[in-house]
Amino acid sequence: MTLTAFVLIFFSVFLHAAWNTISKSVKPSMAFYLIMTVTATLIWLPFLIFGKWNPFDMPPRFWLLILFSSVGEVFYMLGLAHAYSKSDISLVYPVARALPVLMVPAVTLLLGLGSKTPAWNAYLGMLVITVGCLVMPLKKFSDFSLKPYCNAVIGFIVLAAVGTTTYTIIDSISVGMVQEQMGRKNILDIFSLMFFVEGGLSLGELLVVAFDRKERRLLKTLLFRSLSPELAGICSSCAYALVLLAMGYVSNVSYLQAFRQMSLPVGFFAGLLILKEKGTAPKYVGMFLIFAGLVSVALG
Repeated sequence: MTLTAFVLIFFSVFLHAAWNTISKSVKPSMAFYLIMTVTATLIWLPFLIFGKWNPFDMPPRFWLLILFSSVGEVFYMLGLAHAYSKSDISLVYPVARALPVLMVPAVTLLLGLGSKTPAWNAYLGMLVITVGCLVMPLKKFSDFSLKPYCNAVIGFIVLAAVGTTTYTIIDSISVGMVQEQMGRKNILDIFSLMFFVEGGLSLGELLVVAFDRKERRLLKTLLFRSLSPELAGICSSCAYALVLLAMGYVSNVSYLQAFRQMSLPVGFFAGLLILKEKGTAPKYVGMFLIFAGLVSVALG
């Protein structure tokens, strides 16, 4: 991983933790996320209009990737909304972010993606990160069994993790296609691509909200009473724009997915300090393991 990619990811993690904290502080819902992503879509529209990248020159395969990326994003948002409504961000956020650390390299290896295979200590670090986050759902270490993981919250967390894995891998391919077409690595091209990333997600969320009476009611309430979704949208979109830009500076997207977990302690302590959630020994030990895993990935 290059220094440029590291710096981009470093700033993105704070923005990512920020929008998750905002959404958790308000009642999380797909209606909230719809307003959030529509806001993000509008942010990137000017870059598409005035930029040099012409999306209509892209092959049909590109648009198919955008479609599947949008499906992955919707799964992520659905899982996140339901998990946040049932549990603490200091639990949901780390675990949902940890599982893709193993899922992404597994899929990239299976599909032969990436020009460089991570070293053994990088894989060890990814495993340690995941173990650390799997410890976190325990109220105490003596509770370790399958029971703490066999519930709706864990199910929705897994859904969010599958969605994250899907759109991370697909979007890395889309970024490569745009850069190949333009013959350069340019931030304005990535910002133009963000319009379709956020726009596709907005359409998917709109379908979910349209067929859910409760979500439609929440949408009307949020539109006129809160600016939280718009603020979350700014943080979310800027965070992922930095991630997409960083994709052009890594040899394997698995490294990028692992380093994005630097947001875990930020989200964890935001839950404890800002939202006043309860800290437990397994949660703190889990965060230590996450840091140790990140160091191992860096050395790899």
